[in-house]
Amino acid sequence: MHHQDAPRTADEARRRIESLLDEVADLSDLTIAPDVFYGQVLDRLTFATSAMGAAVWTKSPNGHLLLAHQTDLLQCYPTGKAAKALSDDEAHLFQIFNRGESDVVPGSQTVQPGYDIVAVPLQVAGEAWGVMACYQPANLAKSVRQTYVRITHAFAEVAQHYQQQTLLRDFQQHQYDWKRQLAFAGLVHTDLSYEKTAYRIANEARNCLEADRVAVLSARGAKCRIEAISGVDKPHRRSNTVQKLERLASVVVGSKQTLLYTGETENLPPQVEEALLEYLEETPSKVLAIVPLQLDEPADDDEEKKPRRASEPVGAIAIESIDQLNGHELLHRTEPIVQHAATALGNARAYRQLPLASLLIPLGNFLATIGWYRLPTTLKIAIPLLVTIVALCFIPTDFSIEVHGQLVPEVERNVFAPSDGYVEEIFVKHGQHVEKDAVLMQLRSNEFNLARAEIVGQLQTAQAELDAILVKRSQGMRRDPRSESRTPESFENLSADQLKLTKQIENLIQRRDLLQRREDELKLLSPIHGQILDWEVEQVLAARPVSRGELLMKVADVDGPWVLDLELPDKRTYHVVNAQRESNEPLVVRFQLVNEPGKTYRGQVRSAASIVDLDESSEEPFVPLEAEIDKAEIPHLRHGLSVVGRIECGQRSVAYVWTYQLVETVRRYLFW
Repeated sequence: MHHQDAPRTADEARRRIESLLDEVADLSDLTIAPDVFYGQVLDRLTFATSAMGAAVWTKSPNGHLLLAHQTDLLQCYPTGKAAKALSDDEAHLFQIFNRGESDVVPGSQTVQPGYDIVAVPLQVAGEAWGVMACYQPANLAKSVRQTYVRITHAFAEVAQHYQQQTLLRDFQQHQYDWKRQLAFAGLVHTDLSYEKTAYRIANEARNCLEADRVAVLSARGAKCRIEAISGVDKPHRRSNTVQKLERLASVVVGSKQTLLYTGETENLPPQVEEALLEYLEETPSKVLAIVPLQLDEPADDDEEKKPRRASEPVGAIAIESIDQLNGHELLHRTEPIVQHAATALGNARAYRQLPLASLLIPLGNFLATIGWYRLPTTLKIAIPLLVTIVALCFIPTDFSIEVHGQLVPEVERNVFAPSDGYVEEIFVKHGQHVEKDAVLMQLRSNEFNLARAEIVGQLQTAQAELDAILVKRSQGMRRDPRSESRTPESFENLSADQLKLTKQIENLIQRRDLLQRREDELKLLSPIHGQILDWEVEQVLAARPVSRGELLMKVADVDGPWVLDLELPDKRTYHVVNAQRESNEPLVVRFQLVNEPGKTYRGQVRSAASIVDLDESSEEPFVPLEAEIDKAEIPHLRHGLSVVGRIECGQRSVAYVWTYQLVETVRRYLFW
């Protein structure tokens, strides 16, 4: 619209404003579209107040304010910041909407330069329906702001007059719509079938709204799924149209904001705009509205003026028209449709989620036929209870006993200290693979060192004495045999000493060899081909004193077969024994890894110990069991991996399976 130059005097400005008001007042009495009327009003308001822009915010079906009409707001809502700025301004304007009083509120801080909003609530017949907003530069003088408030209030009165005239003109049409809506409500609440309810909502909403297509979608977490499309028996879920509409509805429902598309996408959030443009490639619709279906929670008495709190969306309704309709009028007519659709779809979903829902209605009809509801309350309780007890006593189910255990290699050897001493050197690390007879560690014993020194000294002394005797005997034999100084006793003594020392030397050599063998045993060798299981071997054993028989290291053949070592509680042993006696096959044990819950593996009980053990780490006596497993089925095998399993012991009645532990406990404490 073209305006004259700015007025030079206050009187001229007043006359100019009065002229503009007269123009919009004349327009308010005409039968024109809201977009045309509000475009003219906002254009004149912007000119009259020299504003940055102006807008009319209206109340949406979900209780929030929606930017319905605007002019020259690109500076206030620039691309990239529009979504955040709109959200901030909507929160401020909503306070004005609730209070019902004109005021000036600050604009969004995300946009620079800043701006203020002159907001005037719009009411018709005492009910607020929107806010007229005039966007002014920030930090205006107080007197100027008050003047702008009065001017905006004057334009708002004209807008309210137009709205009243529009309501009067639409009254007859509304009566017709109300009849349709009443019929719609009766049809969508006919039954609780989810599919039928969605189908009725889609087709009846299309008739009420006179739209080209209506789709009903259900909310499943963060995604939406099309349940029904008007005029279509069953949606083709693989089509691009259906898939893109589901994606668009998911984004809209996630934002909990109504989407209204009438040809512009500038003020939409980026994620909504992207999904909308993709869907528009598949449809010729010129008007598209997607409204989340939410069940309103009842508000408290002191919160009547606040927006109603809404629960999680149960779905969405998508309305499309090929003709260029009035989108905001379409949304207004959609409000009662949405309320009834949300209630009907929510009730149908709640009914569908009931366990055995499909059997409840036939069961109720059957009970009414046999006169169940005429029975006394006592019989109504006693008969189902008796039937349930009898059924539980005869219906069989799987019976199993819980056990705990761990996965270990079948071949495992312990390495013990052969003598007292200390660890001198370690040749292996945790997880290292070793061959049989490979050196694991070297021990040293000070006791052996002292004993060896003592034996060597004794051996040297005895050897020296023996050499001396041999020298004496050799010297005596070289003398004259007829010499009188040689006596028989001296030769016999030397022979006896020689024999004694020879025997002593032999004993010392045997002791030395035995000591050497014991020292050789201090070099610990791997008994099998396997892997070192001990953690932090060097930190734990380096330079550590050890005692004879002390466990130093474990070696296991991890490449060979693995078994499951189980601990069966002693008080449950007879169940397993009886089951094994009745079965010709090994009992099956199903188990889960504690680090992989939810995935079950299978094994077979191979052997059971004939003793009852009591470990320090266990709370009660148990019988050790060993079960065969297929290690190829279990990824990431580790020694000692804990498992929780159940040994299958055939079938028993449901009552026995549910109560046997309670019965055993009562018998143990009351009849022992």
